Amino acid sequence: MLVGLLVMGCSAKESPGEQAASDVEDARKALASVTPSVASAEPSERVSAPPQPAVLTKNPLYRAGRLPAARCKAPRYAVTSVATARTFYTELLRCMNKAWQPVIRKAGFTFQPPKLVVTNGQSPSSPCEFADGQAYYCHGTISMDAAPDLAGMELQPVSTKIWMAFNFGHEYGHHVQVLTGMLEANYERGLTLNGVEVALEESRRVELQASCLSGVFLGADRASIPVTADWRERYQSIVGTGNDPERDHGSPKNHERWSLAGLDAADPAACNTYVAASAQVS
Repeated sequence: MLVGLLVMGCSAKESPGEQAASDVEDARKALASVTPSVASAEPSERVSAPPQPAVLTKNPLYRAGRLPAARCKAPRYAVTSVATARTFYTELLRCMNKAWQPVIRKAGFTFQPPKLVVTNGQSPSSPCEFADGQAYYCHGTISMDAAPDLAGMELQPVSTKIWMAFNFGHEYGHHVQVLTGMLEANYERGLTLNGVEVALEESRRVELQASCLSGVFLGADRASIPVTADWRERYQSIVGTGNDPERDHGSPKNHERWSLAGLDAADPAACNTYVAASAQVS
């Protein structure tokens, strides 16, 4: 979630089987997110938006090439406490730093790792305001709530770990957007937009790109995870199931589309949501 200018969140469900899907969805209801600036507004008449700036449509990140494999294997231990959840996310952070650092630098930007905060149902002190139970990115810090993770582990541990990795990768994707100047450019562009529908579409472009970037990391490390047919089926179910009542994160169909695009390409070039047609970011 990004707060203010920044936001995550895609409700996710379990994979194979409707009951499994229902179980994981119930465990993750607290992760539904809100974009404060536009979430409470009613749909309005579409207003034309100004052209996207080059930092969004032609960012050097898109030409930096495939993400290198961090060669980090999926943790085998069970996530049964806040401590083990923190260990899980700390290992993920190390792996993502290892993978993204050379690509960020190759694109001509300075790399700086994000900070990590893991809580248990209670939001830490932060300059950003949000409800408990949400994963979010704010001012260089990724905050993860372990409570829904622990609930999910009791129901579907395999799919919950996939969700945890994807969810964390989404928040890390917002950090990549910050490092490459895209999030600031999007924020500045947002100040010039007129109309709720246009603002919601811009929010979806940001969020769908973050999910695509999460897929890029997982795809780059497919051999180590490993990404098996069963793993991919679970992943596809997770990223393609849910809802977006605030209309600021993208439809299940488009969320699945961009999340799979990143996974299959393992290249940030697949994540240029800013040149996509409106129908692809609805």
